[in-house]
Amino acid sequence: MGEKKVETKKVHKKKLRLKNFLILLLIVILLSIGVYSYAQMSLKRIIINGTTTLSDAYIIRLAKLDNYPSFIKINPRKIKKELLQEPLIDNIQVKKSIFGNITLNITEADVLFFNKNLNKTILSNGKTISKNNFLSLPTLINYVPDDIYLKLTKEFKKIDKDIRALISEIEYSPSKDANGKVLDDTRFILRMNDGNTVYMNTININKLNSYIKIFSTTDMPNKKGILYLDSRTDNVVFKTYDSIKEEESAKELEENKEN
Repeated sequence: MGEKKVETKKVHKKKLRLKNFLILLLIVILLSIGVYSYAQMSLKRIIINGTTTLSDAYIIRLAKLDNYPSFIKINPRKIKKELLQEPLIDNIQVKKSIFGNITLNITEADVLFFNKNLNKTILSNGKTISKNNFLSLPTLINYVPDDIYLKLTKEFKKIDKDIRALISEIEYSPSKDANGKVLDDTRFILRMNDGNTVYMNTININKLNSYIKIFSTTDMPNKKGILYLDSRTDNVVFKTYDSIKEEESAKELEENKEN
């Protein structure tokens, strides 16, 4: 009787070992199939965030993802390197998910102005591009010395986008005294789309962000003229074109009397 019990136990253990082996083998096979399937899986979806200027189709093509390659072979560092070749892309984050998705979080450079002399569009990251098909883009119409130009591009990006869209032309125009001596070599004349003119220097460029607020005050004349924002004080000076003409006429009349 004892020998039969021992034999039964041995048979039971062998069956248990075989069953465990088969389960383990099945698990290995399923894992292998899963790994193989994952390795063969193509890119499922591309999510692009943060773009307003560049099209999704262009970004996908630039990242070389337009043929939806094997997901496992996609290298985020390589994608980032490819995309940073585009001057309008200031920074990018590339994220892969286990579900076969790629997310591109893009920070675009701001488009500042068009430099007529260079025939280039100037960007906030210091780079330039040849195209000039942007709406409401200010145009720098004349030459600016290199050191002043660097100040302009550095400070100009501090102007709100909505305000930049109101600027039609930028002209470099240093202020001078009666003898022709330069008083302020960082002064610019901004011609606005609404018909006003603004005198501005790079030191006070932040004042331009108050442009809409200045003209919305009740005591501001509902006429067109020149807004002087090149003062070192916080005072806001506005003169209508009519009043300026009157001042010039009075001055000319006075000079003629003296002569």
